[in-house]
Amino acid sequence: MLHLKVMNLEQIILLLVSGQGILLSLALLSSIFRKRLAVFFLGLITFIFTIEILNIWAMRMSYHSSDNAFPFWLLGSYLIIPPALLFFVRANTQPDFRFKRKSLLLFLPALIEIAVELFSFYSNKVLHTGYNLIDNTFWYILTEIVPVFAMIFVLVLFGKKLYSLYLQVKQMPSKGNGYSQIHRLTVFFVIFSILTLFWLLITLFDFQVFTIIEVILLLFLFAIGYIGYFKPSFFDIPRVLKTQLVADKYPQFNDKSELEKLTALFEDEKVYTKQKLSLKEVATHLGLPERYVSELINSYFNVSFTSYVNSFRVKEAMQRINDPREKNKTLLAIAMEAGFNSKSSFNKIFKDTTGKNPSYYLNK
Repeated sequence: MLHLKVMNLEQIILLLVSGQGILLSLALLSSIFRKRLAVFFLGLITFIFTIEILNIWAMRMSYHSSDNAFPFWLLGSYLIIPPALLFFVRANTQPDFRFKRKSLLLFLPALIEIAVELFSFYSNKVLHTGYNLIDNTFWYILTEIVPVFAMIFVLVLFGKKLYSLYLQVKQMPSKGNGYSQIHRLTVFFVIFSILTLFWLLITLFDFQVFTIIEVILLLFLFAIGYIGYFKPSFFDIPRVLKTQLVADKYPQFNDKSELEKLTALFEDEKVYTKQKLSLKEVATHLGLPERYVSELINSYFNVSFTSYVNSFRVKEAMQRINDPREKNKTLLAIAMEAGFNSKSSFNKIFKDTTGKNPSYYLNK
C-alpha cells in the first residue's frame, strides 16, 4: 500500500510547482518539432530541475520508502545538464548551429546512469539483491562530482562566448538587438553560475544550502519556463547579430551584393521552378560556397534553404491559381510547374504556408 503523510503548505507548493514544471518541460521539449533547438535544450534542463523539485517533495513525504513508489527521481540525471547547457548556448549564439548525431554521445553517460540506477532499483525490489550504488566511490564520482566540474567547464566556455559576442556587437553600427541578446544570455550565465557554486559547496564541502537551491530552482521554473513557452522568440538570435557573424565569418564576400544575385536568381530567373532544386546547384550558379549560401539565407531571411525555396513555389502556385489563363489546368499541373515534385508535398507545404488547402483558392 502507498502511505503518504498529510501535506503542509510547503509540500503542496512543491507538488504544484512540480506539476507545472512537468507540463512546461513537455511543452519546451516539443519545440524540437519546430526546430527551436535553444528552447528544446532549455526544456531538458527544466525537466531535470523539475525532477529535483519533485524529489524534494518526495523526501518530505517519505515517498521513496513507499511500497509502490515509482522511482521517477532516477530519471533526473545531473549528467544531462552540462551538455544541455552547452548546446543551449551554441543554439543561442551560432547562426549556423546544427545538432549532429555524434553529439548524442555527450548524453550517453546520463543514459547509462539512468539505466544502471533503474536496474539496481528493481533488482533490489524484485530479486532482493543488495546493490548499493550510493556507497560506491566510482559511482559517486561519476554521477555527482563529474557533472559539477563539467558545468564549470561549460560555464567557462559560456563566459568566453559572451565576451566574444560583446566585442563583436560593440563594433556593429546597430547595437541594440545585439546587446539585448547578450543581456538575456548573461542572466542565464549568472543563474547557472550561482546554482553551480551551491552545487559545488554541497558536493565537495557538504555545505547545507539545500533551501537556497530549492528557492532558485522554483524561481527558475516559474520565470524561465514560462518565457520559453509563451515567448520562444526570446531565445532567437537577433538578425543584426546573425548577419554580422556571417559577415565576420566570410569577409571575402559582400553580403549585400550576393543577396542581390540570390534574389535575382529566384525572382527573375525563377530557378525554384526546377524540381528537386538543391543548395549545391544554387551555390554553383552563384559561384559561392554552399555553407555561405545556407548561412546567408538563414541569417537574412531567418529560414532554411528548403523553406526559402518553398516560399517562392507557394507564391508562384498562388499566382497561377488566381490567373484566369491557368483555369484549365489541374492543381497537380500547377504544382509541378511551380517546382513541387508531388501533389502530397505541394498540399502540405501550401497549407503550412497559407493555412488553407490549395483547393480552397481554386474554388473561390
